[in-house]
Amino acid sequence: MAKYNEAKTRRLRLARNAAVLAGAVLLLHTLAKRSGSGAALWAGALLADADVDDDSAAAYGGWGYALGAGAGGPGRRPLQPGELCGWETAVDSSAFDGVVEKEGWPTRFEQLVAESRALKPVFCPVCGASHQAIKFGGQNVREEGRCPKCSSFNRLRQIADAALPEARRMTGRDFKSLNELALTELAIYNTQCAGVLHNILQAAPGYVCSEFVSAELESGTVVKNNVRHEDLQRTSFKDNSFDLVLSTEMLSRVASPYQAHHEVQRILKPGGSHVFTAPFTPSEYHDGIRASVEEGRLVHHIEPPIYTGDRLHPKGVLLFNIFGRETVDKVCMMGFNVTVLRMHNGAHGIIGENAWVFVTTKPGGGVLQQP
Repeated sequence: MAKYNEAKTRRLRLARNAAVLAGAVLLLHTLAKRSGSGAALWAGALLADADVDDDSAAAYGGWGYALGAGAGGPGRRPLQPGELCGWETAVDSSAFDGVVEKEGWPTRFEQLVAESRALKPVFCPVCGASHQAIKFGGQNVREEGRCPKCSSFNRLRQIADAALPEARRMTGRDFKSLNELALTELAIYNTQCAGVLHNILQAAPGYVCSEFVSAELESGTVVKNNVRHEDLQRTSFKDNSFDLVLSTEMLSRVASPYQAHHEVQRILKPGGSHVFTAPFTPSEYHDGIRASVEEGRLVHHIEPPIYTGDRLHPKGVLLFNIFGRETVDKVCMMGFNVTVLRMHNGAHGIIGENAWVFVTTKPGGGVLQQP
């Protein structure tokens, strides 16, 4: 416990320093915006510096990283006067810290995994199945722990546990699972057209999905098997199209992730949220840029390159980035309201040290009227 508290204190100290730096940058950014023409140049400089899922757990087990995304509450802590959006104000590790302070580390759930015993009874926030017995292999718990009914694993249940409070905020209705969410009129965009989340949500009347098929195609092109191609950096959707955008690991697969964030902001309705996971190293401030596209040429900055599994690309998809805490500061600068959830909810089969989920919300909006 002493070691845990020492590490926690060190993280908070680093976070405060990062927040101070981010605040200074954001102040300059605000001044640049007020100056008119300088705003575009400033934003472009930030993005130029930053530029450079498969739902199958096996697709990620091969590259040896256990990088991640708590049971978040139904709303955000509003920023206080004088506070700036950044890592220190965005991170919510109360779920993880609470269970560790109560039980120590590892908790009884991780101990069950170490003993090759199943977690039970577990409620699945993806399909709504209760009294499930979920078994973890113990090698990479983020990608393990299949629900016997829907096959969701740890990371997908994290997405569900983070998305449901957002839907509650938007509709004023309580949802226990994504299965219930599929009965609403919410406009939902999933950046994948296969896997567990797709299987559950495709029944929703406002559901849209896509895949990145080829750089040679224009966004919005429909290919064989009725798959819609979209490049998350420049989609074909109209402004203010979606209440909820879901992506799992997708931002690490694009060369310009912050351009993708800008695009998501454009297509979200006011008050809409992007709930996502991404390879993330909270102990590092700067993003780890493994590869980039410079003047049309692919450049590998870190060797060997990492390729993640993908059903449409047998050779895998290149991993461009592993994100650090600065990703929160940068997305805050875009005008999003950001929450970073460090989760732990053994009753939902969400365990491990690296259960991180990001929620970025476009300002505005209110409670929607649902039938």
